[in-house]
Amino acid sequence: MFGSPAMQGLHQFTMWEHYFTGSIYLILGCFVFSTCGIALVLLARQNVKPRKKYAILMHVLITAMGVNGGFAAHASSSIAGRWLYGGFGCQLMGFWGFFAGMSHIWMLFAFGIERYIAVCHREFYNQMASVYFSVIIGLMYIFGTFWATMPLLGWGTYGLEVHGTSCTINYMLSDESYQSFVIFLALFSFVFPMVAGWYAVTKAWSGLSLIPDAEKEKEKDLLSEEQLTALAGIFILLSMVSWSGFGYIAIYSAVTHAGASITHLGGHMAPLMSKFGCALMPVLLFVTTARTLPKSDTKKP
Repeated sequence: MFGSPAMQGLHQFTMWEHYFTGSIYLILGCFVFSTCGIALVLLARQNVKPRKKYAILMHVLITAMGVNGGFAAHASSSIAGRWLYGGFGCQLMGFWGFFAGMSHIWMLFAFGIERYIAVCHREFYNQMASVYFSVIIGLMYIFGTFWATMPLLGWGTYGLEVHGTSCTINYMLSDESYQSFVIFLALFSFVFPMVAGWYAVTKAWSGLSLIPDAEKEKEKDLLSEEQLTALAGIFILLSMVSWSGFGYIAIYSAVTHAGASITHLGGHMAPLMSKFGCALMPVLLFVTTARTLPKSDTKKP
């Protein structure tokens, strides 16, 4: 129940280690949903111009919730020490994990590009219709859907992870289909959006010095252009680190064909890293907004 016979000689989780891991998934999921929910309400209540100024940031938070969306199934299966939801549930978990994860990465790319346009092409940005934002956000979800659908159509497959309590791309079956899928995924849906998004943020940061102080003060609201740009850069760097666990396992399995030899701890570290990275995003947002929220006047008349 608490390990695979194929893992002889490798560390397998004990009952108590499964309990502990499941508890972490449960706590992380509840934390992300509550903090991101509060952040979304806070941003949605802002009356800013252009009207969709915080739209992409809000969808970064929504996809962060999505990354933790299967936490109930993940936590309960970890506590039980085995996958509880059958073959269909495994495919659904794999699809949802890839859809949320890829959409989240592409939404960060869009956030970086949006910051570049907002800072370096201000006149165009201020005249952008709301439909532009909707199209960009929709495209990011389409990219996520594409990568999540491919394993269902035979380009790679979804299956149980090495610890047997969750499902994702089947890195234990490192055939040619899996290898080509992982290589294209790594290049075109991780390296490209992360590097391009980061480059856009660096260009935006350089352009901030060209905005007159009077214009900055005029447009000041919950988050300034400097704060939004800084958040975009920090979020992208954070994601480069937090998603590196999945990247390592995927590439390692493709190159060595040794995905089945990964320990239970190694198998759990990758999803925990990505979920923890998402958990930090609303916290960083709260820390940033705390510096710009208006202070209540406590002086007596």
